[in-house]
Amino acid sequence: MSITLRADPRENLAQQAALARFGEYALRSDDLDLILQEACRLVAEALGTELAKVVALGPDGTTLTVRAGIGWAPGVVGELTTDISCGPEGLALRSGEAVVSPDLAQETRFEVPEFMRAHGCLASICVVIVGVDGAAPYGVLQVDSQRPQAFGEQDVAFLRTYANLLASAVGRMRANARLRRKADDNERLLRELQHRVKNNLQVIVAILDLQSRQLRAPESRAAMRSVARRVEALRLLHDKLHLSGEVDELDLGEYLAQLSAGLLSFHEGSTTRVQLALEVERGLLVSPDQAAPLGLAVNEFITNSLKHAFGGGIGRIGLVLARHPGQRALLRVSDDGQGLPVPRPKHGTGMRMIENFGRQLGSAVHWSSDGTGTRLEMTIRLRGT
Repeated sequence: MSITLRADPRENLAQQAALARFGEYALRSDDLDLILQEACRLVAEALGTELAKVVALGPDGTTLTVRAGIGWAPGVVGELTTDISCGPEGLALRSGEAVVSPDLAQETRFEVPEFMRAHGCLASICVVIVGVDGAAPYGVLQVDSQRPQAFGEQDVAFLRTYANLLASAVGRMRANARLRRKADDNERLLRELQHRVKNNLQVIVAILDLQSRQLRAPESRAAMRSVARRVEALRLLHDKLHLSGEVDELDLGEYLAQLSAGLLSFHEGSTTRVQLALEVERGLLVSPDQAAPLGLAVNEFITNSLKHAFGGGIGRIGLVLARHPGQRALLRVSDDGQGLPVPRPKHGTGMRMIENFGRQLGSAVHWSSDGTGTRLEMTIRLRGT
């Protein structure tokens, strides 16, 4: 039986082109199965054969599974397993060297697997896909021909280069998988921490509320309840993060709307004499580090308005949140009460805290009052900008 010789110089160019195409594909794709399948297709095409496969070495170090392939009948790729003790792929893994067999009918170094005989394999060449960073070999890249074929040193070098590209892709996929697992673990731990913080803050709010009810002095009771509302603003923040399933961003409009409504409900009797007007745009995302001081600033403004702006009468508190030029959001909180006294106070606790929150956010705080109300404006940089 004659053996086909491979001596055409144009084959080298075809092989180099196949390597280039595969290198580009492997860098673009994040699906290892597709990468392995494309490798089989391109090496078979470059070497002019009908069959190619990637055989993966199992964790036990002895089982081989056909992980990808081209030209094989159904039931082979992804299903068929062999043993490392037989076949050219087993010899390659045991020796660590390339195995070239130009005529399998004359082969004495190994037993040809039955599935290769069934597919009419008469020649074969395979190289080891090495492990990355000291890992065990991934398996074997193998090209089989249905006619006797003399594979040369150029073919071995080509296939080795291909196998090294595959090894690099496998290593990258495994590293990415480890990073994803670690990221998932970290996210799970962070969510658990958020849940515990939320629960702990809820307990603190309940304790502060209980203590405030036991205090006889109105000033002390009011101070205790003021602290409770600040803690509640932080608890609600963690609650929103936990419910949304996010750990690094939340919808600012939803958070501030719920916080504002809760403040009016907390102050007994306020919901009957003070109306809340909300104009908040949804989908404006900020980080928890931004949301916390913003929530506390809104808490201080609304609390102070309920205490001082209306003198026990009816009134209206407005909250506006809208997209602003420059990838920012405008926050405006206002009331239609008595307005700031003249001269305007410089050292009130609430105003001082709001000014501090503005500095923390890198946002200027603008106050205005015309004697018939007070307005606070801030601009906030949105998430991702």
